[in-house]
Amino acid sequence: MSRSFPYFNFRKRFLLFLIALLVVGCSVLHFLGFPLTQKKRFSDFTKEVFCSELGGNTLNLHYTVANPENYGIQQEEVSLGSSDLQSRMLALSACENYQTALRAFDRNELSASQQLTYDIFLDYLDTELTASDLVLYDEPLGASLGIQAQLPILLAEYPLRTKGDIEDYLALLTQLPNYFSSVIDFEQHKSTAGLFMSRASATAVIRQCSDFIKDPENNYLISVFEDKIDRFTNLTADEKIAYCDRCKKSVLTYVIPAYQNLIDALRSLIGTGKNELGLSYLPKGKEYYEYLVHKTTGDKRPIEKIEEAIKQQMTADFTAAQELIGVVDSTIDEAETWAGESEPVTDEMETSSNETASEAGETQKTANESDAAKESRLSAQPDINNEWIASLFLPSSSVSRLAPVSFSPRISSTLELPVSSSLDDDPVSMLKDLRQKITQDFPDSPAVSCAVRQVHASLQEYLSPAFYLTPAIDSYLDNVIYINPAEHYQGLELYTTLAHEGYPGHLYQSVYFQSLSPDPLRNILGTGGYTEGWATYVEMYSYGLWSQDTKTAAIAQKNRAFTLGLASLLDIGIHYRGYSLEDVSAFLTQLGFREDSARALYQNILQSPGNYLQYYVGWLNFQSLREKAKMEMGDAFTLKAFHEAVLKVGPAPFNILEKYVMEELDA
Repeated sequence: MSRSFPYFNFRKRFLLFLIALLVVGCSVLHFLGFPLTQKKRFSDFTKEVFCSELGGNTLNLHYTVANPENYGIQQEEVSLGSSDLQSRMLALSACENYQTALRAFDRNELSASQQLTYDIFLDYLDTELTASDLVLYDEPLGASLGIQAQLPILLAEYPLRTKGDIEDYLALLTQLPNYFSSVIDFEQHKSTAGLFMSRASATAVIRQCSDFIKDPENNYLISVFEDKIDRFTNLTADEKIAYCDRCKKSVLTYVIPAYQNLIDALRSLIGTGKNELGLSYLPKGKEYYEYLVHKTTGDKRPIEKIEEAIKQQMTADFTAAQELIGVVDSTIDEAETWAGESEPVTDEMETSSNETASEAGETQKTANESDAAKESRLSAQPDINNEWIASLFLPSSSVSRLAPVSFSPRISSTLELPVSSSLDDDPVSMLKDLRQKITQDFPDSPAVSCAVRQVHASLQEYLSPAFYLTPAIDSYLDNVIYINPAEHYQGLELYTTLAHEGYPGHLYQSVYFQSLSPDPLRNILGTGGYTEGWATYVEMYSYGLWSQDTKTAAIAQKNRAFTLGLASLLDIGIHYRGYSLEDVSAFLTQLGFREDSARALYQNILQSPGNYLQYYVGWLNFQSLREKAKMEMGDAFTLKAFHEAVLKVGPAPFNILEKYVMEELDA
């Protein structure tokens, strides 16, 4: 789960001092009698950036570090930061200043780990600055992924370790009106520029906000706080009552009115936007989408290349699923013609490596391609009547339902599969089973605890089917995974979901990385393609660990990969190719999906461009990197060594990850 608020809040007075110091700092400090090496200067630089950015946002600070004083972080006041246009423009100016300061270092004189941090930070800054004139294209609100939707769970899970934490939390509640006012300011600027969200998206956000505040006296935040205070051991009975009274008063006085103000503002702005479709219909929409995809996936290839890789993998998974099911369909040939040459995967998955063996590479075109192949290649924006695109999908008779999609990559299976489990559908038992089984192919990680909790009833409709809350970097021994009861997960689906969120997914990757004591700055740089791609990669692996019915698991894995690929392909179609709701709905209903499910998927993608791609394209990149390591290492390659190298390098854009992983493997 991604945090709601941007880390880079950039305080101006710090920047003025920092930039002046770093550009000429070495010579000045040497003159004063304090010679500093490039390594020491760089270490001081990254520490200052980390401390400054977290110091400006209490919510980010508290979720990132448990003991800020150990990092020298001094927070002047409790704050949620700001999301208005002025703050965003200041952030871009700060990016330019950081970029100047960073390039003043001699990279060759840094240590290997510092060079890695340098490369990742520079890539982050360069990427952000490519969209410096597209600030108003950003959208902080959304029914599932928006800040207003994630805030309740982030506030509810706000760790209360000390009395000071309780005071900070109660102060944060009072900040919501100001923060939402900054969001409203930004939305008003978007409206003036003709870039306000679609009517359907605004209506969905309003509905989510309305549902959250519809019963103020029994609001979720009140009951959760009371439960947490009740478990606090060093408070008197009177103190507990007083804190609970203050929380309820703050919710009623600040939180509920803040959400109501947001609702009122959005209602007044509905209809002021000039686009009800995907980003490509906006003046610079395609340019913004390219930036968004490169940022979220960590894959810097052109959209067309990414799209082609998705199509190839979907074709391979379709072919493999057909063969596993025993279906012989003449349309397979048409699908392969569309997506290019792609080696089908026909073997059932093995425990050590159950991902598809085909590489999602780029289709090689020749000048002598046939008219039919050329027409297929150029049909980037599909005609719903074209049989070549329909041929990609599993038969309509095998399609069940597509559940409402939230910010998780989960989409209900399009196959009716057995769900029985020898683990009695107990999440804790499943996590233990996964942790034991992955030891063959993954390095050991520190022993930690993990609580599995249920999403509160008032949030089930909007929140992810499951998610992992990343712990503080200096307190990562206690972990939490949430399961959404509304999804009714059981058996294989629950098992693979826990693999995605737990072992060897988010929990395992996060704990392993923190055990290496990386530069703290790396924890606040966006690397969604790595983190979500890794979780998807190991989720696909986990189907091979299921011991009940290996063939069913193999089919389910292909189907799972295919449906996620479908959402990713539609993401590009809607925001880059210009597909309308009618296009998507007609296409999906022809494949057996219900019209309301097709509409729900379209609206979700419309509100969260690029979201599915960080999962699916991230997975494709891990597969590609694994195949490259196999090819270059030959018989010396082992899956465990590969995974260890990936985990040691840690979250990074894939062009950087590949370089350092291959060096780590010495391939």
